[in-house]
Amino acid sequence: MSRLKAVRLSPSDPHSALRRTARALPDQYAAPRHLTEQQLKNPLIRKAYDRLGNLVSFRGQYLRRLDGVNGDRRTRREKFVAIERVAEQLLVRLDLATSVLGYLDPASGRYVLNTQCNIAKDAGISAPVLCRLFKTLDDAGYVYRRIERVRLDEKDDNGLHLVRTRVLIRFTKLFWNDLGLGYVFDRVQKAAKKRRESQLIDIGQRRLSEMERHSLELKRRQMSRQRWEAKEAREAEGNAGGTPRSSSGAPVRKTGSDVLGALERLGASFAKKAQ
Repeated sequence: MSRLKAVRLSPSDPHSALRRTARALPDQYAAPRHLTEQQLKNPLIRKAYDRLGNLVSFRGQYLRRLDGVNGDRRTRREKFVAIERVAEQLLVRLDLATSVLGYLDPASGRYVLNTQCNIAKDAGISAPVLCRLFKTLDDAGYVYRRIERVRLDEKDDNGLHLVRTRVLIRFTKLFWNDLGLGYVFDRVQKAAKKRRESQLIDIGQRRLSEMERHSLELKRRQMSRQRWEAKEAREAEGNAGGTPRSSSGAPVRKTGSDVLGALERLGASFAKKAQ
C-alpha cells in the first residue's frame, strides 16, 4: 500500500495562509477604507456595490436563497441590513482573481487573509454579527468557509497557549449568479487571473535575482577569506626565517655536532679569505 504524500500548496494559494506560522498582525489603516474611483470603474464592483448596498429594497429580487435558509421561517431583516452595512468593506477587500477576502503580498509572494475583526470594525458592526452573517451565507451556499486554529507562543494566566482562528471566505459562483452578475464575474475574474499570472512571474524573477545576488555575495566572501588565509600563511613562513621544517610542518631542532660543523665551516671560510 503506497503512502499518501503531503501536498505542498503554493504560497500564493489562499489555502496556504490558513496553516502558516502565526505572525504579528500587520499595520492597520488609520481610517476605514472606501472604494476608490478606479475600483468603481470595474463593472462587477460598481454593480455589486449598488445591489448589495440596497439589498433591503431589492429583497426577493437578488440573493433569494437567503429567505429559505431557516426552512419555513423567513430570514430576519437584520441579515439584509448587515449585508448593506458591510458591503463596501467586503468589496474593498475582494480579490477578483480568487474571489477570496484577502490579497497577495507582492514583497513575499504569499497570500494574506483579511481578518473578520477588522472588517467588522471598519463596517461599524460587531465581530459576532459578521461571523453569524457569514455562517448564514455559508448555509445558503453563497460563501465557502474554511476555518483553521493556529496555536500561538503566547500563554494566558493559566499557562495555556493562546489560539488564533483563521477563516478563509470565498464567494461562490452561486452568489454572483443570484446577484445577477454571473456573466460579469466570469469576464472580470478571467482578466484578473491573467494579471495575477504576470504578477507571479515578476515575483519569481525577483526571487531568482535575489538568490543570484546572494550566491555572488557568498562566493565573494569565500574568495576573500581564501586570499586572507593564503596571505597569513605566507607571512607565517616569512617570520620563520627559512627554518627547516619536518614533514609534519614543525621546525627541525639542531644538535651539538651540527653547530660545531657550522662553526668549523665558518672558520675555514675566514681563513681562506685572509690568505
